[in-house]
Amino acid sequence: MTHSEQILLSLVRKSLFGYEETFPSDTDWDAVLQEAKAQSIVGITSKALPSDVPSSVLLEWNKLAYAQLANTIRYWKAQDELHQLLTENSISYVILKGAAAAMLYPDPFSRAMGDIDFLVASDQFDRAKELLEGNGYKICHEGNDRHICFSKDRVSYELHRRFSYDDLDMEDILQAAIPHAELHQAAGHEFCTFPARENGLVLLAHLWNHLHTGVGLRQVLDWMLFVKGYATDEFWNTQFFDLAKQCHLEKTAIVAACMCRKYFKLPVHITWCHSAEEELCDELMETVLEYGNFGRKVSNNKAEVKAQIALTGFSRYGIFRHLQNRGEINWTAYHSHPWLRPFAWLYQLFRYVVLWLTSPKNQKITSLIQKETKTNNLLKRLSS
Repeated sequence: MTHSEQILLSLVRKSLFGYEETFPSDTDWDAVLQEAKAQSIVGITSKALPSDVPSSVLLEWNKLAYAQLANTIRYWKAQDELHQLLTENSISYVILKGAAAAMLYPDPFSRAMGDIDFLVASDQFDRAKELLEGNGYKICHEGNDRHICFSKDRVSYELHRRFSYDDLDMEDILQAAIPHAELHQAAGHEFCTFPARENGLVLLAHLWNHLHTGVGLRQVLDWMLFVKGYATDEFWNTQFFDLAKQCHLEKTAIVAACMCRKYFKLPVHITWCHSAEEELCDELMETVLEYGNFGRKVSNNKAEVKAQIALTGFSRYGIFRHLQNRGEINWTAYHSHPWLRPFAWLYQLFRYVVLWLTSPKNQKITSLIQKETKTNNLLKRLSS
């Protein structure tokens, strides 16, 4: 772990849990800021900065934090409008991640927001789609059987047909919980979420999914604050363990919680994560710090990022299935002409041929393959 990464973890501990932290006088604060940006936790760490941070870095840090705050407020207001529209039309829904994670933070506005992801009851999906289209939400991407992307007033929405991933099916669990959705309030905003155990399962699954492509501290902190807020020994033993085990996520939950206790001094009195191997906790943290949020630290080269996505997809789903999945996402002609679906894999294969001809070879590709092998080994150990 680099010095800058150590400082970043100290800032998180101070910000989220109020720990007194010591920051060496020779700290390269600009390097720490770059780490915070790569992990998408600028807002979370900004209020924990010591007084001796150079003014130029402090100015840039605060500028980014305020920009994030403005964007977050915009998203919360947009979510208010969505909540009102769905509830007035008797459509049951739950927010996925986003506000359902942010409500766990001491300051909900400190967590960066992306798309507004929400899941509706399967028998209400078509009606929800029509309702959004009829109220100014424009479809910007429909070529995915998992969700439909909408946009309105520069805010992105994902109406989910299902939350589960192709290799992690928990849809029966989630659909059964939608009728039991809970109305929550954070910072004056109301929204619907899953009950605690299903919400925790979604946050855990989100962390697990991004282990394939680059899990960052934001996903880790979401899970950690869920553990802090809910996952007592009793909750784990009577409500959560069997659910996580059913989805083969129980070891990931244990290791991630233990890692948070070690590196963030997670202030909870729990014993259910004591069985985690310390070496595996260290390896998971190393992966989180190496990749950054959504793999941002792996490479700034777009061709390398696409090559990493391809390698991950091949190892995770198999060659044909990955080609078909990515083709359905990337082929704009298919979005307008669904009859082209059988040829989506061929389109994606052509894209990868072009990528191979234009991407860096030899050492770069070898490095990407080594990273993918390392990640796959970690996933196997978390699933064993």
